[in-house]
Amino acid sequence: MKLLPVIFSAVFCFFHTSAGQTEGKNTDTLSEYLNFTGAPPLSCLLTYFPPFLIQHGVEMKSFIRSKTFKRIRKRYGDLVAADAVYIRAMNLTNNNTAVALLLSALACFDHRLVGLKVPIFSLFFPLSDESESEFARRVANLPSKLYSDTPPYSSGDRDKLQHFFGSAFVSFIFESEGSADRVGTFVEKGEDAFIVGGVMDDRDMRANTQGGAFGTALLEDNRHLPSEFIKFEIASDSSDSCKMYDANHSSGVR
Repeated sequence: MKLLPVIFSAVFCFFHTSAGQTEGKNTDTLSEYLNFTGAPPLSCLLTYFPPFLIQHGVEMKSFIRSKTFKRIRKRYGDLVAADAVYIRAMNLTNNNTAVALLLSALACFDHRLVGLKVPIFSLFFPLSDESESEFARRVANLPSKLYSDTPPYSSGDRDKLQHFFGSAFVSFIFESEGSADRVGTFVEKGEDAFIVGGVMDDRDMRANTQGGAFGTALLEDNRHLPSEFIKFEIASDSSDSCKMYDANHSSGVR
């Protein structure tokens, strides 16, 4: 049993060194953020340990706040920037697809607080440990032009990636696109009923459905990209729901 910590330390050092050598290449260009990298065998298992999970979560949010990510959006557009979020998460987690999808969803949260409707008053819970300035910079940097029907409001579609990646995570871990659809419907109905400022939104459901398709596709090939699945489809109440979303954010619901 005494050998176990020694073996784990040796394996960690090997994986950490190999990953560091890979990440050290081409640091002066944007190309490394748009390409998957290889990883040593079984290194993805280390990302399940809480210290690494927390560290990678912080790194993902920092990446979206960064000038590098802003440059990716400016040069390649927001759909490619959405790809960069997933690619960055995969590279950080040594291609652990499930954890990469979870981290991508968490890094794209655009609410700092969530309020629950309870009798007489509301309860608010934090969704981010970022400072207010860090949160504001990250949210401002989230890809917002994802569809051809993206509304002309300041928020645009920046809330859609959390739905997309969240549904992809559910469909991937349950190996079922139907599971993502059911969870997405439950969340949307629950948001309307129990969340302060929450509304049923067909545009969210569209992102949920496309994310579910992305997640199941990753079961066959985890190098698919979000941009392959974020496609324009008519959302029946897009205008009204987006106006409601923008009004909620401008009124302080975060």
